[in-house]
Amino acid sequence: MVTVLVEEKYNTKTSKNEYLITIFQGEPPYKLFFIAIDNQGQVIIGSNKKTVTTYVVGELEILI
Repeated sequence: MVTVLVEEKYNTKTSKNEYLITIFQGEPPYKLFFIAIDNQGQVIIGSNKKTVTTYVVGELEILI
């Protein structure tokens, strides 16, 4: 289901280090969350868009 949200229902695209990332942004507005999928097919979920995009391009070793 997460893959469908990101690949078919995404609502934003962003880039980090010239790498285009498709992101699904979920709500409620007081507790946003962001979902992306990296090149290895791993699902990345976080409450901060910058942290998620940084992890997807491989600059973080651990996502807390």
